Amino acid sequence: MQTTLTESRHREVTVLSPEGPLMGGELTEKLYSRVKDLLSEGISLVVIDLSQVPWINSSGIGTLMGCHTECLARDGQFLLADANIRIGELLKSLKLDTILACHSNIEEAVMMLGGEMAEGNQ
Repeated sequence: MQTTLTESRHREVTVLSPEGPLMGGELTEKLYSRVKDLLSEGISLVVIDLSQVPWINSSGIGTLMGCHTECLARDGQFLLADANIRIGELLKSLKLDTILACHSNIEEAVMMLGGEMAEGNQ
């Protein structure tokens, strides 16, 4: 399965969109590395679009928690968006939904951080 990580900006908010399962490996490493790079560039408002992530395991959860922790350490904010039911239930069963805020869609998460979605950029 091919995995990709795309990025878009909405004012000060950066949306990272992984495509593929977050189960360790290249995509998970790319995601964590890119969040750290953004933080080193002074960009600390990050949304992870999970709409194209079919599943996540403990490695992926660890990566999301690491990204969250890194953002908080830089006085930033880290939100999840558009997780499927399986991922949402997993986060809830682990009680991580109280730590990792997950919004129902990207637009809501971006607006929560003060960004704006451009027409047709969803």
